[in-house]
Amino acid sequence: MALSVSLTVLGLPFVLAVLYLLVLALASFHQTRPVPSVDVRMRLAILVPAHDEEALIGRCLASLHDQTYPRSLYRVLVIADNCRDRTAQLAAAAGAEVMKRQDERALGKGHALRWAMDRLLAAQDHVDGVVVVDADSIADRELLAELAVALAAGADVAQAEYLVLMDGESTRARLVAAAFLLFHRVRLGGRRAIGLPASLVGNGMLFSRRLLETLPWNAFTGVEDLEYTINLRMAGFRPRFVGAARVMGPVPHGYRGMRGQRLRWEGGRWHVVRRRLLPLVGHALRRDPSVIDAAVDLAVPPLGLLILAALAGSAVTTAAVGLRLAGVGSLIPWLLTDGGMAGFVVLGLWSARAPVAVWLALLESPRFLGWKVLTYARIAAGLDARRWERSERTAALPGATVPSLDAGRVSIAGVPIDRVDMEAAIDRMRDALAHRKQLHVATVNMDFLVKARRTPDVMAVLGSTELNVADGMPVVWLSRLVGSRVPCRVAGADMVPRLMAELPMFGAGVFLLGGEGGVAEAAAAWLVREIPALRVCGWHEPPRASLDDLDDAALIQMIDRSGASVLLVALGNPKQELWIARNLHRLTGVSVAMGVGCVLDLWAGRVTRAPRWMQRAGLEWLYRLLNEPRRLASRFTMDAAWLVGICVRTLLQRARAARLAPGPVPGGES
Repeated sequence: MALSVSLTVLGLPFVLAVLYLLVLALASFHQTRPVPSVDVRMRLAILVPAHDEEALIGRCLASLHDQTYPRSLYRVLVIADNCRDRTAQLAAAAGAEVMKRQDERALGKGHALRWAMDRLLAAQDHVDGVVVVDADSIADRELLAELAVALAAGADVAQAEYLVLMDGESTRARLVAAAFLLFHRVRLGGRRAIGLPASLVGNGMLFSRRLLETLPWNAFTGVEDLEYTINLRMAGFRPRFVGAARVMGPVPHGYRGMRGQRLRWEGGRWHVVRRRLLPLVGHALRRDPSVIDAAVDLAVPPLGLLILAALAGSAVTTAAVGLRLAGVGSLIPWLLTDGGMAGFVVLGLWSARAPVAVWLALLESPRFLGWKVLTYARIAAGLDARRWERSERTAALPGATVPSLDAGRVSIAGVPIDRVDMEAAIDRMRDALAHRKQLHVATVNMDFLVKARRTPDVMAVLGSTELNVADGMPVVWLSRLVGSRVPCRVAGADMVPRLMAELPMFGAGVFLLGGEGGVAEAAAAWLVREIPALRVCGWHEPPRASLDDLDDAALIQMIDRSGASVLLVALGNPKQELWIARNLHRLTGVSVAMGVGCVLDLWAGRVTRAPRWMQRAGLEWLYRLLNEPRRLASRFTMDAAWLVGICVRTLLQRARAARLAPGPVPGGES
């Protein structure tokens, strides 16, 4: 009887914790966004704390410069904190103000924020609010506009939605994305829906000037955001969750890469729970009952720990019941906890509109939970929560400044291919249009690889293009063979229409260069019919001639006078890529130039694409061969022979590397 009562009582706190989460999951279905009734003109300062962030600072600043909020109303300031790399130089080159800080005794984000905020508030230039965005993140275009609305509506402190930038193929990253959705969109969104304040999460935070003058930043542990949240609540401030504002950040690659980050986050959280929970409860009982929700939220364990505790409790209680050491009734709270946890995950992901890939990532949960057991064991063994440790940085995603070929690209037969999907490729072109940068895009298929291997000029061009997408399933298959996957095929015939549909939003026009027999004019007419808002600035079919015999000066003058921002060149491969590489820097108005092969013929109705099922199966090449055997047979035969050769060489190289690789060291890691 005593054991039954003990197990039942032990399970009750977990039942209450799960009940709390279920209430938030249900409430998260009813989130609303207030519509501002006045023009918002708040002056903002954006602080970007950065320690050795040269690989990622470029894309962060690009996203901050690309905001819908008026550029005259905000400043971007990068805190180059104890940097030993080119972070400060790259930030200045990107148009940000740079604040250099050197203090080896006070390390960490908390100290950097306090240092910068003190100097910012002491300056004569008035700001109404301060926004904090991490240097490895990407800000949604509406981030500042939505936070400014909250500030104008009276919020002294606000938290944007913080989500994960997924790498496109990692199940682990998708599982972390699910956890972020459940905490930020569901848990914080649910609290907002029932009128409760939010917790700060360190990224996408807004503070009013009044708040920072009343309660200066005073949190310096590894979880400075949670620590400062408690300080704010005890001082009477109520952070507001702004779900319409969004910022996205990456996760480290692999479980080993996540180790330091999770130890800092969860070890620091446990440190705050031990030190601050009872004082927070005492403050609620003696002075301000409204902060009791903060104590409840702090007491509820992280989702992973809650699931592990519930499973362990269920297992122990089931064993006790099986051995007749406890009654069956003692299982009730544990079964309720298990069912409630499953209900929270299902309701939460449903409310958060999680994509199918995130749902499928739940299959990785057992391995993830096993890794979490090791993490908690390390925390229990002792961890200094005040010690600052920089999280591991992954290679830059598309758009980042990187010094050489890295994890953002894979080399296939010497040709760099960007590891991007369709959306990431379009984002790169959006960025070029928004910031008037020149971007040479190449749609690399099997024929490109073969010609690059045989022609040094083509290899040199493809090595210098800013964006190379895998336009062909053989390219994707080869990336898997060499051990560095390209996420998927990005067909130029699909990507170019997507880009055309976006151009009206930028006020940008397109020029069509190439084709013969009226193809360019027919393609232009098709574009005008399909996308009425698109500005087709002109088209031209140059006469058949070698690359050196083309009148480049006349073509450049024609394109520049048209006012086009996008140039589509259909001169055939490799002529179109060589022409773009030779002349793009001379085209003053063009931001995006792309060789498009037969795309103009498709638009003009001269050729047709393979059925959808053949495209999905990677058999579009077979459809083209069956329709144009005389023109394509010899080319495809040579390409196939080269493909077989490169596959054999790659497999032999991998086998040799595996044979020469050292074996596992006894007692160590393999």
